[in-house]
Amino acid sequence: MAKQEQFKILYALSFAWQLGFLIAAPLGILIVLGLWLDNTIHTAPLFILLGIFVGLATTFYEVYHMLAPLIHNDHKHD
Repeated sequence: MAKQEQFKILYALSFAWQLGFLIAAPLGILIVLGLWLDNTIHTAPLFILLGIFVGLATTFYEVYHMLAPLIHNDHKHD
């Protein structure tokens, strides 16, 4: 296998790992924080729902900014 192919495979794996982390981390952290706040303040399900919505917004924002250079770079070659 050529070094260029190996690099592309490793880059794709790295990209997939980063993408998975960017999706799971904000959602997981904010949902757990929301559960903790709801149990502490007795406001269920206020903070869990807020954590889900903020986590999704953060995830979409981060994923967009991660993919934007690839999307814009592909359009330049068309």
